[in-house]
Amino acid sequence: MIDYIALGLTHALIMLALFRVLVRPDLDREDPLADEPETVPAPPPSPRDKRRARRAGRRGDDA
Repeated sequence: MIDYIALGLTHALIMLALFRVLVRPDLDREDPLADEPETVPAPPPSPRDKRRARRAGRRGDDA
């Protein structure tokens, strides 16, 4: 008997939480700027990265 009460209680709480989330008014609105990704410029390569690129170019490696 207790197992059925615990099972019913947990399912009822899940359904209550789901219902409360679904009736929120902000679910129907979208931020128009949220679809546009922010463009962040890439940081300049460090001196270490420059040296690695030069060495890779001399060896003929791609990476």
